[in-house]
Amino acid sequence: MFSLSHLYVAAHQAEMLNLAANERLARPQATTASRIRLSASISTLWSLLGGPAERPLTPNLDNYPFRG
Repeated sequence: MFSLSHLYVAAHQAEMLNLAANERLARPQATTASRIRLSASISTLWSLLGGPAERPLTPNLDNYPFRG
């Protein structure tokens, strides 16, 4: 059985969650500056992933003094 304090805390947490959800809904949509940053990040990531598929995954060790 839950004690009275548990019920009070659960009710308070539910109220806080409802207030936070209402504030999130009332907040304006993302600004254009954040969209620009997001699109720049995506394009940078896409450019890093692009390129020839024949690139070796290991570096070329020609003329390397300590190759085994």
